[in-house]
Amino acid sequence: MSITIEQLSKHLGISVSTVSKALNGYADVAPRTRERVVAAAQEMDYRPSSAARNLRRGRTDKIGFVFNNAFTFIRDYFAEVIIGATAAAESQGNNVVLYTNDGHSPESLLSLFRSRDVDGFVIIWNHVPATFIDVLLEANVPFVILGRRVEHEQASFIAPDNYNGARTLMQHLISLGHRRIGFTTRPTMGHTHEDRFNAYKDALHEATIPYDPDLVVETQIESRSGYHAANQLLDLAEPPTAVFAFHDFVAIDAQQAILDRGLRIPQDIALAGFDGLRTSLFTSPPITTVSQPLAQIGQESVLTLLQLIEDDTHPPIQKTLPVELIIRQSTVA
Repeated sequence: MSITIEQLSKHLGISVSTVSKALNGYADVAPRTRERVVAAAQEMDYRPSSAARNLRRGRTDKIGFVFNNAFTFIRDYFAEVIIGATAAAESQGNNVVLYTNDGHSPESLLSLFRSRDVDGFVIIWNHVPATFIDVLLEANVPFVILGRRVEHEQASFIAPDNYNGARTLMQHLISLGHRRIGFTTRPTMGHTHEDRFNAYKDALHEATIPYDPDLVVETQIESRSGYHAANQLLDLAEPPTAVFAFHDFVAIDAQQAILDRGLRIPQDIALAGFDGLRTSLFTSPPITTVSQPLAQIGQESVLTLLQLIEDDTHPPIQKTLPVELIIRQSTVA
């Protein structure tokens, strides 16, 4: 059983402060004394308390991961993100702690930070209000927003390139000859929605294809929202020949609606999603998607947060990571 520094001090007949200085290599300790302390510490199996050390340096070596979605709807996404996040944290001697938050008030986060439960936060929310960011900045709380671009100049974020990913996907569908392309929106996703929707409209404009608001249908986070959206598009007098679903789960729902009508994918209607979740690979047919580097996003978010924790004067870090179009049988037979 490991002994305490007080017991080591008593055994040696030296003050606790001198023992501590000797073990930490302070120059004002005589070499002979240091040798005695180190030898006795090894002999008596003394191990420093990480809690006490962290208290002295004002650190917990814990990072709070905060999300405000029902885990049911983000499990595939989060499973990939957390692989990169925990690897990065462990490589730097940190642990990751998960929290939920309703996203309406920063008070619970401030309370966690002030109680020294964690050193900072990685925030995984659909949309982070500017007022929320202002409160965290004013309280000098280190944080990084994961997977979402924000326009706040002082906020740090690590996000995928939603705009160029969506534009590349649209160009793929247009290159296949599609002119009536449905799009399922998700306004609650804030700037992520804006980037993908703007890319959809810009790609149409570039191809001189008129924008038709009837081809744009809103979806919610609830299950089967994509199913209902697809049916709404298929009920049009002139239905789309392709559908760009806001994310892969919406695409999977839409796929079921299409198949329930006896239509073939992609022969009768092409279908694509976004995010690159593993689930989209195991549908029939597998769904074309835009793959985010989810593990890298998790890794970069943690490493960025640790930079901000280490240096509270560090300017905000805002990174946009490239994405990749993965073409599968739902758009090309």
